[in-house]
Amino acid sequence: MFTIAVCDDFPEELNIIKALLNMYRNERPGMDIHYGVFDSSEQLADALGAGQRFNLYLLDVLMPKIDGIALAQQIRAVDMDATVVFLTQSEDYALDAYRVSAMQYIVKPINKGILFTILDKIIAGQKQEEELFYVLSAPGRTVNILYSSIVAIEYIGRALRFHLTNGQYIESKTIRSAFSQAVAEIVKDKRFLSVHQSFVINMTHVRELHNRFIYMNNNLEVPIPRPKFVTVKNAYLRYLAEISAKLCEGA
Repeated sequence: MFTIAVCDDFPEELNIIKALLNMYRNERPGMDIHYGVFDSSEQLADALGAGQRFNLYLLDVLMPKIDGIALAQQIRAVDMDATVVFLTQSEDYALDAYRVSAMQYIVKPINKGILFTILDKIIAGQKQEEELFYVLSAPGRTVNILYSSIVAIEYIGRALRFHLTNGQYIESKTIRSAFSQAVAEIVKDKRFLSVHQSFVINMTHVRELHNRFIYMNNNLEVPIPRPKFVTVKNAYLRYLAEISAKLCEGA
């Protein structure tokens, strides 16, 4: 099942999006898609506080009291894996979208072709990412770890510590190879970035880059060596730009 939250304070806009989502479901009968509609950011914030979660959040940027950017920050605080897409009247919010790890923004009026292309690629991308996993040799057991559930990999005490989206971590047996060799296969995946000799992060779970630290969605703080900060920051921004470009292909 794939779930979508739509939040816009204009009833006319909500009706348009609802009609498009109904059309999308009708044209893709093999997909199990459900959506919830929220006519204010406060309503969606309350739903989040009550534990409700969605795979995708379609958020209007300009809303009273809590705007779309601030609402996305609240979503990131409680929902580490969801995709955020902004609905906006202007492209001026692109940088703000990157700062809260939004994967895309759609300029109103919403075009059916653009929306459907984005939905197709988000859903297909989620399925593809979930199929990839790392086989970890842990003490007394072997664990298959989905790439999508890895927040970061830390080299500590000659072992690999996998920090996961559920807030827990799993450690490997003692490894004999260098850290770079142990994670070589994982960093081939464009989601992963080596930020220094003892840490690899999954960029889909970054909350913020600030003052030579990367703050992950599970509250993990990863230090970045001063000489590498600009390189890491640029790599992260390129990754977000590439994701946005891919979502727009064919739109």
